[in-house]
Amino acid sequence: MEEHACVVILNWNGQDHLRDCLRSVLDQTYPRFRVLFVDNGSTDQSRTLVEENFPEVRLLSLPENVFFARGTNAGIRQAVKDPACRHIVTLNNDTRVAPEWLAELVKQSSGPVGMVASKLLFMDRPNVLNSTGLIIAPDGGGMDRGWNQVDEGQFDMSHDVFGPTAGAALYRRDMLDSIGLFDEEFVAYYEDLDLAWRARLAGWQSRFASGAVVYHKFSASHSRGSARKTYFCERNRIWNFVQNYPWRYAAVGIPWAAARTIAGPLPWSRPNSSSDQDGPDRAERSKAMVRARLDAYAGVERALAKRGERMARSRASAATIGSWFRRYGTTMRDAVLS
Repeated sequence: MEEHACVVILNWNGQDHLRDCLRSVLDQTYPRFRVLFVDNGSTDQSRTLVEENFPEVRLLSLPENVFFARGTNAGIRQAVKDPACRHIVTLNNDTRVAPEWLAELVKQSSGPVGMVASKLLFMDRPNVLNSTGLIIAPDGGGMDRGWNQVDEGQFDMSHDVFGPTAGAALYRRDMLDSIGLFDEEFVAYYEDLDLAWRARLAGWQSRFASGAVVYHKFSASHSRGSARKTYFCERNRIWNFVQNYPWRYAAVGIPWAAARTIAGPLPWSRPNSSSDQDGPDRAERSKAMVRARLDAYAGVERALAKRGERMARSRASAATIGSWFRRYGTTMRDAVLS
C-alpha cells in the first residue's frame, strides 16, 4: 500500500479565492496526494465551481455552516477512511501555495514529529510574515511566531516550534489517532492551539518547514476586529488554559491576562486602521469579551473533565512544560505591540 497525503480544504462562500488556491495545490511537486474539498454549507457558487473545473478534487458537501472545528473534522474523518492516507494537511481556502509546499511539509514529519507548520506570508504583502508556527502565552493564549515582521529569513533555521496554525498545517495520522481531532466545542479559533497542547502533552513534537511557503489573505472569512472573532478567541483562550495548563502557572497566567486586557486586544483582533469599516466599535468588542468570559466560565466543568483525562495520560512533567514557556513563549510587549 503506497502511502499518501490528503489535503483537506474547508470552504464557506469562498468562490473568489478557490481557483488560485486549488490550482496551486494541484500543481505540487510531491507525487502522492489527494485533495478533499469540504464545503461548509456555502450559498455562493463554490460547489459548482469545483465540480465543473476541478474533477480531480473530491467534494464533501455539508448541509450547513458548522464552522472550522466541526467542518475540518468532517473532512479528516472522510479522508482517513482511506488507510493509505498517512498525512492530513489542513489548508485555508484563501491561500496560494508554492509548488514545493507539500513536499517540504512531509519531509519534516518523521520520528516523534507529529505536526508541521508552514511559512505563511500575507498575500498582499508577500515579504511580510503571517505565521511561522504558534507561540504560547501564560494566560492560555497564543499568537503567530513572526507575526507582521518583514521576512528576512530570521526564522528559516529555527525549525522547532510549539505547533502549527491549522490554516496550513500537516498532522500525522497516527498522532491524530492517538489524541483525537480538533475540539468541536471551540467552534472556531484556538482549536489548533488546543490540539498542539494535547499533542505536546502526549509526547509529540512539532517542526517548522521554512520551504513550505503559503500566501494567505488574512481573515477573509471574519473581519479582523469582529465581535464574533473577539468572542471565540477570548472564550477559547480560557478553555485552553483550564484544559491544558498545570495549576502552578495560574499564579502567572491570571494577572498576565488582566494586564493584557488593560493593554488592549491582541494585534490580529484590531482593525487595519481607525477608518476600517469591517470592525465594530470598541463597545461591541467589549460586550463580546464579557459574553465570552461568562460562557467560558459556564463551560468550566466540561473543561475540567477534559483536563483530567489529558493530565492522566500526559507524558510531560511540570518542569518540561515550564521549559516550553521559556522556549516557545511570548512576552506582554510582543503580544501588545506586534
